[in-house]
Amino acid sequence: MKSQILSEVFAELCESQTHFDSLLSKVNPSQKSKVATLLGAFLRRPFSIAEHFKIHLAESPEEFWGLSFIKLKKHPGIHAALAELWEKWESAPNEGNIKDFPPQMVQKWEQDWGKEKAAGMARLLSQDPLTTIRFHRRAFSGSDGLQPEVQAWLKSSELPKSRPGNFSERARVFRGFAAVQKNELFQKGFFEIQDEGSQVMSLFSLFPSEVMGLLADSPQIAKSKAPAVSSQLFAKPLTVIDACAGAGGKTLALADLLEGKGRLYGYDLFEKKIQNLKKRMERAQERNVQGKTLPRESADELKRFHRTADVVLVDAPCSGLGVLRRNPDTKWNRKPMELKKRENERPIAEIQLEVLKKYSLLAKDTGRVVFGVCTLTKDESVDIVDQFLKEDPSFEVEAQGFVGPFDTDGFYMCSLRKKTL
Repeated sequence: MKSQILSEVFAELCESQTHFDSLLSKVNPSQKSKVATLLGAFLRRPFSIAEHFKIHLAESPEEFWGLSFIKLKKHPGIHAALAELWEKWESAPNEGNIKDFPPQMVQKWEQDWGKEKAAGMARLLSQDPLTTIRFHRRAFSGSDGLQPEVQAWLKSSELPKSRPGNFSERARVFRGFAAVQKNELFQKGFFEIQDEGSQVMSLFSLFPSEVMGLLADSPQIAKSKAPAVSSQLFAKPLTVIDACAGAGGKTLALADLLEGKGRLYGYDLFEKKIQNLKKRMERAQERNVQGKTLPRESADELKRFHRTADVVLVDAPCSGLGVLRRNPDTKWNRKPMELKKRENERPIAEIQLEVLKKYSLLAKDTGRVVFGVCTLTKDESVDIVDQFLKEDPSFEVEAQGFVGPFDTDGFYMCSLRKKTL
């Protein structure tokens, strides 16, 4: 029975609590795409899908989301829903509601933003993710827009229909999955896969005044009325530090906006991520970037960079609740659900504040520090900034706000600048 593979992968997810993407790497390539699509959809909207197929999961969301991994692994309703989904996936709902999220998560959203906004966030974060790319400057022909070969590729039969970005003119958005990395233009470094929210944070780091209109005081559940940021913005030579570079999506975007000028440093805790960053920089033909593995406790190694940077981006570790569309297993694999995520037995907010304080020392007196997180709760966003300003009143907020989760991942970002005397 082919549908059994969905149950097997779900059971392994419960047993191992491994990241969903890691489990998919073990699936037979001939079935991987369907498993990723269908099981991902169920993880995003379990109640909505089960109710559509008239399958009982629990008397209430509280009861269901309180189940242990052992009970989830063996839950007959889940496996019945997965079997139905395999056979009748075209009829399944493509968005859900607050039932599809742990009650603690919904209560937190309601506490921070009110019931109407919480319901809108649940609806959006239960949808399947978009595929979004960011075009490199070499993909453009000056004021004429995208180069002819790029335009031809976008119109080709190998791709689903796409649209320009809502937030960035460098973005192109595909509904659902698009196999864009197989194209020669990707190998030539003409574009990278990057969510629009991530693109906005990169743009905001260098051009806060140009991006402020896109940001909102709370998570966005409707399309922004502000125009997309121009594809013709390029920064003057600057010294920029991406303090939590990860695999380098924002680092790549910053290098592109700097046009290969100035100096850009990408730091991360993990060597594997820095090596991946270097490979991506090579493909993009960017030469002004230095990637470095920097353990969190290595404050001494940063001393030589104190007060040297024009811009310091602190894309801090967080609960990741703004990327639930892309990582739906997040709401399943944290049992019991800890909205105030912990890392090495320390609250994540404590680590965020520590990282922000440490890297703020690298900014020039005339420079800026940009704090960002891919989450949508106050205690990991505005509350962190408020606490930082209490402890270091030499800074002030230049601009701040949220982008997403409407048509993009959810982010909060804040530009901090030293007060002028």
